Amino acid sequence: MLPYTEAANPITADIDISNPKEIVKKLEECDKEMFSPKGLDKEKTLFSEDILRAMVKVAEVAKKLIFQSDSGKSLIIMSGCGTSGRIAFMMARTFNRFLKLTEKKFAYTIAGGDQALFTSQEAPEDDRETGKNDLIKACEGRSQILYIGITCGLSAPYVAGQLNHCMENPEKFTPVLLGFNPVRLARDLPIYGWQKTFLKVAQELELLSEDDKAFLINPVVMGEAVTGSSRMKGGSMTKIILETIFLLSTAASDFSISECKKILKLYEETCKLFYESASNAVSSWMSWTAHSFNADGHLYYVGSNGAGVLGIIDATECPPTYGATLDDVRGFICGGYPEYENNEGDLGQLGENYRINSDDLAELLGRGPDAVKHDTLIIVAVGLTDPVLKELQENKKLGSSIKNVAGKDVAEKMKVGVVLLLEKDAQLPELPSFLSEIFVIRLPISDEVTPNTACSFLTSTGAERLKKSLFECCAKWFYNGTSTGAHVRKGKVYKNFMVDLKVSNQKLFHRSIGIIKTFSPGISEDEARNFLLRSIYEVDDVDMTLSSSSILTHIMAATPKDKVVPTAIVMANRKCSFEESQRALSQFRIIRDALQKLTQIK
Repeated sequence: MLPYTEAANPITADIDISNPKEIVKKLEECDKEMFSPKGLDKEKTLFSEDILRAMVKVAEVAKKLIFQSDSGKSLIIMSGCGTSGRIAFMMARTFNRFLKLTEKKFAYTIAGGDQALFTSQEAPEDDRETGKNDLIKACEGRSQILYIGITCGLSAPYVAGQLNHCMENPEKFTPVLLGFNPVRLARDLPIYGWQKTFLKVAQELELLSEDDKAFLINPVVMGEAVTGSSRMKGGSMTKIILETIFLLSTAASDFSISECKKILKLYEETCKLFYESASNAVSSWMSWTAHSFNADGHLYYVGSNGAGVLGIIDATECPPTYGATLDDVRGFICGGYPEYENNEGDLGQLGENYRINSDDLAELLGRGPDAVKHDTLIIVAVGLTDPVLKELQENKKLGSSIKNVAGKDVAEKMKVGVVLLLEKDAQLPELPSFLSEIFVIRLPISDEVTPNTACSFLTSTGAERLKKSLFECCAKWFYNGTSTGAHVRKGKVYKNFMVDLKVSNQKLFHRSIGIIKTFSPGISEDEARNFLLRSIYEVDDVDMTLSSSSILTHIMAATPKDKVVPTAIVMANRKCSFEESQRALSQFRIIRDALQKLTQIK
């Protein structure tokens, strides 16, 4: 049986031929599965007693570490790869700001270091020794540590190495595994240079969880809208679970499963309200962005605070998922690196794609209308006091630059608009006339999220943090919907598979074999692997030397290359050479059209 996180979701089986409004509806149905998946009587889901109990127990451990006076000896550290690591960073940043303690209590590690916050650094995900060493370094001087390892598919060697280290040092660490598969479906493949698999590590942790020496939080959320794209439901559910745990840990009164469930129900209701209010905005921006992509234009996001962080995260995820360039989608935040607060500080010296300040966007726009022709700029603002609104209203550097390039004719000039996430009774702010599109998404959640209503156990600041978190989730759903739908409309998805993905780590190597097999009727897994290697090495015969090389060797060869998987699929279907496959693909601008014409799949 395929892990749930790798399984194709029947809801989106025809997403590649759906119109924008249909795509949004399918995304909505998939997102609702986070809270109420169907047909899973025998699996643990979000509201299962075991999951809620584990979340409460972890919140109790976190509360003890947050509020005890220990001269900086305690720490809560979250870790992951790709999206999981970026959400870990965001949660550490969020709750250090929320608590405002002299000594920071929250920290993060991410495979590939802080560069992975802005560009894909997939290969370190496979290095369990680096994971262990990163954890040891992050915990120097600390003696009581709550460690939360995040891996949506229960698969990342980087996290496995950290979990194993925690279990070997129980006097120092309380380990938590957060993911979205049952333990039995954890990856059972050898980890390079180690005798253990992730399955073995997860089974060891599961045994410890029986005595509350470790904790397992692994609700099934069903398959992603685009198969395996855990940046979507996986990322959203990670944020929701961590926010809920840490809000409980800072509550004004005692809490139990009941209080945990109340918070989660608010997220569920917000998901419903978002799609009721935002479907027109998402489908419209999806269409405009697809138009930009097809005209060789770009998509830019700019925001502040959590919405700004999430825009950067969404942009970073597009290259490995859809084979996009680093310039196709970019995110910017008001205040730049001082506002971002990542471990390694300003990385702008590494290149253009590490420049994230809204002023950097202003400079990019300052190159003139011809330089940004066909591009799309989306300004996402949460509430009436959002700093990005002041940039526009007061005609500051960003506002002035936007004014010079904005135009209503999407075919000729840059498409610029604002998405406002507002409470239900908030008055519309005055906005400059040069903004071509303004969408308002109203969420009637303010009456529910106060210390005197459903969340009476939270402090007033805790209730305010919850409200911000709900709006941030809406921003994430907006970003994910826009970029996913635009890439679908560009033809980067076939059926509901990301067929133009980068083969840049072990997970994606095995996923690629599965995709080739799926779209090449009658071939075995070994044959699919052979076609993948032929495409990676640009050969027609795979000799014993290549065949017996390590997966790491294959990944290093594949990472810089484009269209590896589509090329392999065409070779497998047409029984042709590498060169013939490349020539056939070159006749098509759109990958989806090429595969539809060149394969036997209907």
